[in-house]
This record gives sequence, structure tokens and C-alpha cells, in this order.
Amino acid sequence: MRRALSGLWLDIKSLPTRRRGDPWSVIHNVGNGDHYAIGLQAVGWLKTYAGLKPGDAVLDIGCGTGRMAHHLTDHPYTGFDLAKAAIAMCQRRYPKLNFVHLDVWNGDYNRTGSIAEDKVAFPAEDASVDVAFAMSVFTHMRFGAMSHYLREAVRVLKPGGRFAFTAFSPREAANPLFDFQPYDATSSVVDARSPERAIAHDHDALAGAIAAAGLKLVSFHRAPGRRRRL
Repeated sequence: MRRALSGLWLDIKSLPTRRRGDPWSVIHNVGNGDHYAIGLQAVGWLKTYAGLKPGDAVLDIGCGTGRMAHHLTDHPYTGFDLAKAAIAMCQRRYPKLNFVHLDVWNGDYNRTGSIAEDKVAFPAEDASVDVAFAMSVFTHMRFGAMSHYLREAVRVLKPGGRFAFTAFSPREAANPLFDFQPYDATSSVVDARSPERAIAHDHDALAGAIAAAGLKLVSFHRAPGRRRRL
């Protein structure tokens, strides 16, 4: 409810400059900013850091209202999300792409979800994906659930496939929007009562989870203007 109400407030504030076709945040609130420009920037990261090439089969983990899908219509594409309304909107807007709704529990986005985060099976066959990515997903997942998603990424990637994700870093200077405080041995949060609101995972613990899943860590990069790692 909190996230839906804050999304409604973002929609109200956007009315004077709102462009036709911009998704309503009340449907699925992933924060403010230019929806399509953010997606285009993230696709650029995939090309630079994950070697995304024309024709690569992609898996969009937590696709939301399609800010990445909008720029990937020429790829074999599957996206999934826990927000049913967001998936329905994507299916209408991008009928040639494959979108799947999974009713995954999340403490901030879907408290009534029927699928535990550490039981999720990605909607892709084994070794079928060239590039998988999770943008603004691990920033709202506890460490154990995130570790499961890393293992699922390994399952669906082809040999030589790449996985990219964003994550908050608790190591960097304090940010007034994200005042992270220690939560457990591996993570820091902005609200201990609702940890999934924003979670930062310890760098070394995250690197260990990546290795334990069977992925080779190539690099961390600081996203320009954002307190995140890519």
C-alpha cells in the first residue's frame, strides 16, 4: 500500500509535464525519473558491460512496466515480474515479446504473494539465455533470496552467457535518500521494519554469493549519479 500511494503521488506531480504513453507509477512504482531514458541507459550498460549483441536471447528479471523491454523489441525476449497489472500492460504494449506474471512474495512490493522468493523458478529453459539481467531487483531482496536468483540465473544461461544486475553499495558516502543502517551480517537497510524497501548487500558477501552460484565475477561498476553497483 505504501508503494502504491507513493506511486500515486508521483503520478500527480508528473501531470504538468507528463508525456502520452508514460506508465502510471500507481500501477507499479519503481521510483521517479524518465521511464524510457532510464531503460535506454540500462540497455547501454548491458552492451558495454555484458556484451549484449543483436539477436541475443534476453531474460528481464523484474521487468516492471517495460522500461527495458521498450528498447529490446528486436531480441528474443522474456520478462517476468510480480506485479500483475504491470505485466498486463506490457503484454498490451509489446505483444511480440513474452511476459510472464509470477506471484512472488516481497515485503515491499507484494506482501500477499504465493511464491516464496527462494522458490522462484525463472520462466526459461536450462541454457537458453544469452544475457540475463536484474535491474533494481536485488535492491529490494534479502540476501538468501538474492542468492537463489543468482543460482537460477546460472541455470538458464547458455555456456558463455552473461548476467548483469544492480545493487546498492553500503560502502559509499551517506545519501540522504538511502541512509543505510546495519541489518544483519550481510546487509544494511533503510527501514528495519520493512527491509525490502531498500537493501544494500556487503561487497565481499555479494562476491562470495556470486562465486557460490557458479558465476565468474568480471567487474563491479558504479552507476553514474547513483549509489549502485552494476
